[in-house]
Amino acid sequence: MQDRIKRLIREAEALRDDARYDESLKLFKKALSLSKKTSSVNGMIDSTVAIADIHRIKGIFDKAMEEYSEIIEICEALGDEMTMADAMVGIALSMKAQGLWKEAGRNIKRAHAYYKKAKDKKGIAFSLWAEGTILRVKGDIAASISKFEEAKDIFSDIKFESGTGYSLCGLGGAHRMAGRNDQSLDYYKQANKIFTALKDKFGIAYSFCGIGNAYRMANDFEMAMEYFNKATKLYTEFGDIVSHSYTIWSMANVFKMKKDLKNAKIYLDKAQKNFLKTKDSRGIAYCRLTNGEIEYMQGNLKKAEKRFISALEITDSFNFALEGCHAKSFLSIIYGMKKLEDKRASKRKMPFIDCYKKIGVEIFPVAIPYNMP
Repeated sequence: MQDRIKRLIREAEALRDDARYDESLKLFKKALSLSKKTSSVNGMIDSTVAIADIHRIKGIFDKAMEEYSEIIEICEALGDEMTMADAMVGIALSMKAQGLWKEAGRNIKRAHAYYKKAKDKKGIAFSLWAEGTILRVKGDIAASISKFEEAKDIFSDIKFESGTGYSLCGLGGAHRMAGRNDQSLDYYKQANKIFTALKDKFGIAYSFCGIGNAYRMANDFEMAMEYFNKATKLYTEFGDIVSHSYTIWSMANVFKMKKDLKNAKIYLDKAQKNFLKTKDSRGIAYCRLTNGEIEYMQGNLKKAEKRFISALEITDSFNFALEGCHAKSFLSIIYGMKKLEDKRASKRKMPFIDCYKKIGVEIFPVAIPYNMP
């Protein structure tokens, strides 16, 4: 029976590596069932961690966090600190995806301490990469870049190519947010070469989306859509709703910048539906910001104002620094159009350039539509 469990897990891992998540999930669940019947603790742990990882990738975050928590309880009893740390990172990434970056940060620091204690370089780099993604959601772009660079250096040192690729993607995204688009494109292209060599479908899709965004920020919308379509084809193939939603939002912004508001709204509605499904508060904020821009472009200043205020409420609630700057900047544009005639406007002055500088961002909106990074 133990041999059968190991064989199922190996087959499931191969399917997961090929981004065939639904098929992989079925085999991991079979392995888990057999492990429970035979009281195979190692089988239970390996299967449950893998199931949680797949649920996280598919955007089923509540389920994933329950499963990671189960693993932590078992590993605490067994004294298995490394698997416990891995589960903590999984919880942190699930929290981050829902905008809960403070809670995510606490879990990452705990995991990092375990990896450091064990002198596990791969684990240390993994936790630094995860911290970089959390800081990016927080909006501390300068600190995010620093963590991704640390992670990349360690992954490169231990020759873990996949980790290097994901660190490069992190750097690509953070540099885009900072306004350094040429560097962003270079990082994503480097990552894409690595993932193509590794035949890592998820990494390829992720880097395609990043390359598309770099072209979008350069106003090369034709190339942007070419790469977004490549990413969409892969994301649809393996059912990743989380990353795909941001690709769809990016496509909506291409249409917005081209003033094709009909298609912009169609794609934006798709993205928002997905963000609501996965409880991605940051994604919802982005959709409200873009919806506000569309209302503004259609001449509906009151509706645009409501959208921007609604986005600001989310960013204030979750302390999203970058998206908060966007919301305030858009409102300053609205109130500028209204010539600061009302009391609310007079209370909302315009010094939002400092808002961006504080978090290491060099670009900011001065007009609508704005090509949000």
